[in-house]
Formats: sequence, structure tokens, C-alpha cells
Amino acid sequence: MKPYGVLSDTHNHNWSAFATTGADGINSRLHMILAETERCAAEVLNAGGDTMYHGGDLFHVRGSIAPTVLNPTMDCYRSIIESGVNIIINAGNHDLEGKEASRVSSAITALEGIGCTVVNKPIVRGSMMIVPWIPKLDDLKMTLEVTTKLERADHDLLIHAPVDGVIAGLPDHGMDGAYLASLGYRRVFSGHYHYHKEVAPNVYSIGSLTPQTWSDINAKAGFLIVTDERVKWHASHAPSFVEIDASTDPDDVPLIVDGNYVRCRITSSKSSDVEAMREYLTSVGAKGVVILPDVKAATVARVGATLTAGSSLEDSINGYVNTLGHKNGGLVGALCQDILNTVRSVA
Repeated sequence: MKPYGVLSDTHNHNWSAFATTGADGINSRLHMILAETERCAAEVLNAGGDTMYHGGDLFHVRGSIAPTVLNPTMDCYRSIIESGVNIIINAGNHDLEGKEASRVSSAITALEGIGCTVVNKPIVRGSMMIVPWIPKLDDLKMTLEVTTKLERADHDLLIHAPVDGVIAGLPDHGMDGAYLASLGYRRVFSGHYHYHKEVAPNVYSIGSLTPQTWSDINAKAGFLIVTDERVKWHASHAPSFVEIDASTDPDDVPLIVDGNYVRCRITSSKSSDVEAMREYLTSVGAKGVVILPDVKAATVARVGATLTAGSSLEDSINGYVNTLGHKNGGLVGALCQDILNTVRSVA
């Protein structure tokens, strides 16, 4: 078997947080994603292989792909193919206009024109059985169990589906590593969850190619190079999303934040303290900073829901949330503050 590469959940997109637009018109974070895609292809060639499998969710926005995303993506994938690497792309849920995978409603179909093999229905390519996104678990299991009579011990399986046990705290969906291992394939690779993990012997959650949002804090992002002997994970070179607070050892802070996007919770709401922390984190290498101050309940003079003149934006937001009487008012207020700080960080 020739070595091959596996990547997934690239979510090519014009990301807004911590992103800029380069002189070439390409979003800076999309540029990082494409650079990591090219890095995977280079590692495939270095290992003596000639094929790269994408596990799904190549694109991010369902049913609407901006030209400034599509064109750089096609340029990147065309260049990889010209370098001698075959690209096989599985359909993930984000690649689809509707719920079901079909050629006409799948955004990745556009890449057929540059030579990619696009999978919108179960197929076998080489030694890989590939099954695209199937929304209903029972339908997916039936497909996995009856679509092929090939000698599974000589083939690997690539799917795009939620696998239980990949991310702590997420509810189980009913398909775990033991079930996938029982199918009898040599190896199983699944896209969808943004965390790389071997969930059972030779059953892998591929993980996202790069970290993408605050939901990916501490996620293991990167790609895989597969040989007869091993499955090797290569960590992403793109910035990670990390979080620190008052409990973080000060000596560890520079090591944690250097080169990464940082969310920091501080026990003060003074603007001077917020800016001082932002300047410090930037000085030790943070690529982007969001500060979450400890916003105390504001004392706001009211007539009905009218705020007094001169209230700060934070006070106005907290005052409005308080008037709602929501049972989770504290959480709503914290979320509003997170959004406000994110907007300020990218303004």
C-alpha cells in the first residue's frame, strides 16, 4: 500500500475573527487553511505517496460559497494535483445545500472541473471505501453494513459522521468506536468533530485541519499520514484558540499564548486593566486577544426600561438584560460581553 494523507473539516471560509485581507484579496485565515492543505500534500509526496483524502466539510457556509473562497481554494487544489497528488473529497454536511448528499446540491462538485474526485454517494477508490454525510444514523449504519461486499480487512473506511467519545461532554449519538471497529475494515477515519483522537484501535476521528472558533479550545487540529506501519498525526501550524484566567500559572502564560488566539478572563472591569492585559498578551506573542472582564451588576437609574444618560455600553447591555428577567440572565449577559469584546478585537 502506498502512503496517503487524510485531512478533514477544513471549513474554507472568509473568517472574520482575527483575520485581514491580503494584497492578493485572500482572507488571511483562509490563506492559513490553504497553506496547511498544501503542507499535507507535501508530506504525502515526502512519504512516497500520491493520494490525499478529504473527510468532508471542505467549505463552511452551507449553500453559499463566496467567489473569494471558491477561487483561492480551486487554485490551491489545482496546484496540488499538478504536483502529482490525487485528491479525493468526501461530502460533509457543511458542503451541502440540503440535508442529503447529491452531486447537484454539493458545493464540492465544483472541484471536479480541476481533477478532484468528489464523493456524493458511497464509492470505493483504491483501498478506501468512502461514505458521504448521511443525516440519519440508522440509514448510515445500514449503508455501512450492506453497500459493499469487498474484503474489508484489505480496505480502509472514510466517513463523515459524529462518533461517540471524541469530545468530552457531548451527548452520544449511538455510533461509537467499538461499532466502527466491528465492521471489519483495516482502519476507519471519520470527519465531523474538530478533535483528533483514536477512539478505538484503528478507528480515528481525523479532527479539523486548523482550529477555527472558540469551540476548538484545546482541540488537536492537523492532518494524518497513513502507511502500512502507522497512522501519524501532524499538528497544525495555524494558531490555536486558548483560554487563560486567574488560575493560570503566570510563568506558563507566555508559553500558552505565544502564536495563538487568546481569550483571557480577568477579575477586573476597569478599562485600564483590560487594556494593560491586552498589551501584555500581545507583547508575549498572542496573535489575537479577547478580554472577558468581571463585569459587576451595574447600578442603573431607570424609569421603566430607560437608562440614565452617560451609561457605558457595558452598563446599557447589562441593564437591558436585567430588564428581561431571563432565568439565565447572568449567562446571557456574559455572552453579550463576549460578543462585544470579540467585535472590539477585530474592529
